[in-house]
Amino acid sequence: MGDNEKRIAELMAQLGCSREEAIDIIAYDDDVDDGKKTEYDLTPEQEANVRSMNRKVEHKKGQGQGRNRKPNETKEAIVKEIAEFLAEDAQGQVYEEVKISNPNRMITFIINGKAYELTLIEKRAPK
Repeated sequence: MGDNEKRIAELMAQLGCSREEAIDIIAYDDDVDDGKKTEYDLTPEQEANVRSMNRKVEHKKGQGQGRNRKPNETKEAIVKEIAEFLAEDAQGQVYEEVKISNPNRMITFIINGKAYELTLIEKRAPK
């Protein structure tokens, strides 16, 4: 009994199919192993559709709740005072478009056509 006959007998026993069906299964398996096209392969249009669908993976948005920080009133007051000083009382330069971009830390302004940012950083207490 050759290898092919052994495979046919095993398929007939395991799948409960006829000899012709077992031979067709073996031929189909050989075609798949050789990389040949089969009747069950996707058409080029279907393959393109599958590829485009795989690229468009849905992602959940807005899962994080974010961190709500307690406002630092001291820093906000300092930033506000510095912004007011730059906009109204500063004598050395002409500060244009003085804006508080982050009430807790940052002021932006323009001097001689160049943009600047001033950032206030509160240092931690030493341990």
